[in-house]
Amino acid sequence: MQRKNTFEDFEELMKTTTLEPPKSNTEESEKTEIKGTEEQKRQSLEFDSKVVRRTSEPQIPAYGSEMFEESEAEDEEPEVYVQPARKPENTARRYSEEEAEARYRQREERLRNKAMKRRKNKHIVGKIFALIQLIISVVFMGLLAFLNVLPTRYFIIISAVLALLALICFLFQFGRRTHWVGKVISIILCIALAFGSVYVWKTKYTLDTVTTTKNYQTDKIVIAVLSDDSAESVEDAKDYDFGIMSALDRTKVDMAITQINTNLGSKIKTTEYDTYSEQVEALYDGEIDAIIYNQALDELIEENNPGFLEKIRVIDNFDVETEVLMEDVPDLPITKEPFIVYLSGMDVYGELEQTSRSDVNIMACVNPTTKQVLLVSVPRDAYVEIPGITDGESDKLTHAGMYGIQYSIASMENIFDVDISYYVRVNFTSLMMMVDALGGIDVDSDYSFSTYYKQYDEETDTWSYYEYDKGINHLNGAYALAFARERMNAAGGDYQRAKNQQKVIAALLERLKSPAILTGYTGLLTSLEGKMDTNFSSQQIASLVKMQLNDGAEWNIISSSVYGISSQEYCASYAEAPLDVEVLDDDSIKAVQEVIDALMAGEVIAEPKATELQELYEVDESDVDSDYYLNNHADDYEYDDFYWENGGYESDGTTTSSSSSSGE
Repeated sequence: MQRKNTFEDFEELMKTTTLEPPKSNTEESEKTEIKGTEEQKRQSLEFDSKVVRRTSEPQIPAYGSEMFEESEAEDEEPEVYVQPARKPENTARRYSEEEAEARYRQREERLRNKAMKRRKNKHIVGKIFALIQLIISVVFMGLLAFLNVLPTRYFIIISAVLALLALICFLFQFGRRTHWVGKVISIILCIALAFGSVYVWKTKYTLDTVTTTKNYQTDKIVIAVLSDDSAESVEDAKDYDFGIMSALDRTKVDMAITQINTNLGSKIKTTEYDTYSEQVEALYDGEIDAIIYNQALDELIEENNPGFLEKIRVIDNFDVETEVLMEDVPDLPITKEPFIVYLSGMDVYGELEQTSRSDVNIMACVNPTTKQVLLVSVPRDAYVEIPGITDGESDKLTHAGMYGIQYSIASMENIFDVDISYYVRVNFTSLMMMVDALGGIDVDSDYSFSTYYKQYDEETDTWSYYEYDKGINHLNGAYALAFARERMNAAGGDYQRAKNQQKVIAALLERLKSPAILTGYTGLLTSLEGKMDTNFSSQQIASLVKMQLNDGAEWNIISSSVYGISSQEYCASYAEAPLDVEVLDDDSIKAVQEVIDALMAGEVIAEPKATELQELYEVDESDVDSDYYLNNHADDYEYDDFYWENGGYESDGTTTSSSSSSGE
């Protein structure tokens, strides 16, 4: 039997079926009349039901349609009430009236819930922002409390303001028009507080680093051969005869020799000499093949053996650490009682661990109640005893730094018969970085002059003489360093240099009180890490800052110097020949001592009275020939690798170790 296809079945069905379309615009339409067999009626009803579903399905308004456009345009929350959808005409075909109404209510409820959920989500996001803001505020205040530099009233005010801002941002989330404002404020405050927290943590870290008193010092012991020697390393020179000193720095040299023997696996041959001149001459004459000595003595050897640094070549070096025996730091209430600080400026670049001469020697006597500071400068070439080193003999004060900060302090205490409780030590690098971080400093020059030696400018990669005008000069780091170190073109020589150094210190303190500290804060902290150290505790420094923030008082800084007479004397550190020194004047020392005693007793002080020797050194500004000091320069040497590696040239053209070219 042949099977009919689907189309023929459909045609036959249509011939035997009569469909009457449903009546329109009537809530209860009449049922469709269908003629035919019971099977045909059932098929017709199914077909009619499909047509109704396709044409009469009620349309549910989607979110974002016309009914919501007005509220969205005004950036308002959608109304909770949702307009019910229009009932379809032919619902009765499928549902009863009660069922249809129930479905409509379900649709309305879904739309209402959707709108409520959207509104609720907005509240949740805002509340999260407010919570994050509160957490960061608590962290920030915790770090501030840990740093302990803010006076109590400032701490309470800041805490209250941050708490109020967090509450306001939280409440803003419930308003139709204010929730966005609250979110923006929260984001801004979170970013600001995060940066503030980093700054506070950085401050605490730097203070802890700077105030961590190191119980060791590092000496660089070098092995040198003649410049034309074929040896490139200690391995090449293992069969050489090495010249060493019999007494001076012997402990440190022996420690270096131990390292050399360990590295080589055998012992090297050594020959002892009593003086550096004998050691150097033996190297020149070929009696020995190499020398081992402390690099901190380069300038001292060069001073009496001109051309020494050009004639030798360093083939290796060893860092030798030795223990520093410092007295226990007294825990003084430095915001209430006077105290004395030794300020040391090392004549080296880079890190501070390496020993070197102390180029700047200033004693700062501080009275926190009268808000006065007495700065006392002592010439670097002052001929003084170094307790614990010279055994009653005298030496240059600057040489004390080669043995450690504790010996410089002991020498200063011995001069003035005082107790120095604290010290602050910086070097060339830290000074320049501090000045640059603060955007420069303003110093008042007593007259116009230029540097005696050319200075290297890293920005332009050129060498030039730095010039300073009489009056106020705005200086960057390099210019400030040269200003503080210039001696050859200073009308008063070393004493004018001492004045200029005190002017740089005063200018730095003034800059620290200005708004420049805000923009240069991170750079200032960076300049202190590894390039400044002190035995002040972080709590003591914090207490000084808190005191200054609390009273905002102006400080009176008084400058003074101790004067002496130029001479040539034998020094304990170098007994081969007399060196240029300054024999300090007893009257000058006594005048300074009287003022120190008055300050320590809590009295308001004035400048120390001038002595006869001081009056001889005083230079009348009107008598200064500025043209001379602007054009008095060293010969224009060819600035080669020796100059840059060793820091400068002496007036005879020889190099000088670890010193800059600013008239050392």
